[in-house]
Amino acid sequence: MISVVIPVYNEAGCLAAHVDALRPVLQELSPEGWEVVLVDDGSADGTGAEIARLAAADPRVRGLAHERNRGKGAAVRTGVLATRGDAVLFCDADMSTPPGTLREFLAALRDGSQVVIGNRKSRAARIERWQPPLRVWLGLGFTRLANLLTGLRVSDYTCGFKLFAGEAGRAVFRETQTPGWSFDVEVLARAARAGLLVREIPVTWRHVDDTRVRIARDVLRSFAELLSIWRRLGRNRGPRP
Repeated sequence: MISVVIPVYNEAGCLAAHVDALRPVLQELSPEGWEVVLVDDGSADGTGAEIARLAAADPRVRGLAHERNRGKGAAVRTGVLATRGDAVLFCDADMSTPPGTLREFLAALRDGSQVVIGNRKSRAARIERWQPPLRVWLGLGFTRLANLLTGLRVSDYTCGFKLFAGEAGRAVFRETQTPGWSFDVEVLARAARAGLLVREIPVTWRHVDDTRVRIARDVLRSFAELLSIWRRLGRNRGPRP
């Protein structure tokens, strides 16, 4: 069984189309069972009603909700802990990475990896539309600082397309505490501490404009979260992804 977790915040207008894009891929890869878990992180645009409509129309779609906006990391954690799948994917609601990418990720899981993450930084990645230059440079700085603080060697922490072996992934997320954008760093740091085999795979990716991002605010919050992760976990002493 494959579970897909999608954190959602003010996505009422495009959510149905994105769930429809996932359905044929999931049906092909897991015809005997799949689920999509949509987590409404305190939306104010009718997203909750749209999730309820999608869930009523298809029992394989489930909706969960936070009463207030708690952050992407909190929404992904809520969704992952509610999954039942042998494989658990979380992906962004904007489908910036095509759903068909799941085929290659599942093959890596079958080959022994326990965590498979999208890599937009590899030369083999295909970027159809780049982020604005400032966000590219901020992303590079974030990655270097995260690697410095955690002792890992991850190329791309924040690509919103990650696949986990079901029980291993749920065990990692039970321990996570980071509610905001930096949650990926804690997830991968805890995966490394647990000895899970992490593999990065180049992906096709397209930037989608996001009016919810506030550069100054989110940079400061992400930096504070990284420091909090470092204080809780320290640097990794074992094998590095």
